[in-house]
Amino acid sequence: MRVKTEETFDASHRLEDYDGKCANLHGHRWRVVVWAEGEILEGDMLVDFSLIKDMVEDFDHTTLNEVADFNPTAENLAEYFKNEMLSWFDEFEISATEFKVRVYESPKSYAEVETLGYGKD
Repeated sequence: MRVKTEETFDASHRLEDYDGKCANLHGHRWRVVVWAEGEILEGDMLVDFSLIKDMVEDFDHTTLNEVADFNPTAENLAEYFKNEMLSWFDEFEISATEFKVRVYESPKSYAEVETLGYGKD
């Protein structure tokens, strides 16, 4: 089974230790796309989409530099969301063994991270 969901949030950020105009505070409508794949073991869902919605909502209408403990690049956000999802395997009934997170900071630019062969045996 494969599932996909998308969420958006609006947030500002500035790139730290960067020499360019993105070092200045500016905003984006961020788009987070998550794909999950695996076998449905118990229940009827591979992953609860509301978990992904809640994860993204924590950043909505914030200045990312003030709420994140990392330099808020698209790459670091993708890695953060991946790690959040990995933590769910211990807390929630998730049977996905593969997933991909893509974080768009504009309609044409994104960072993507993929995890293969993870999850509960």
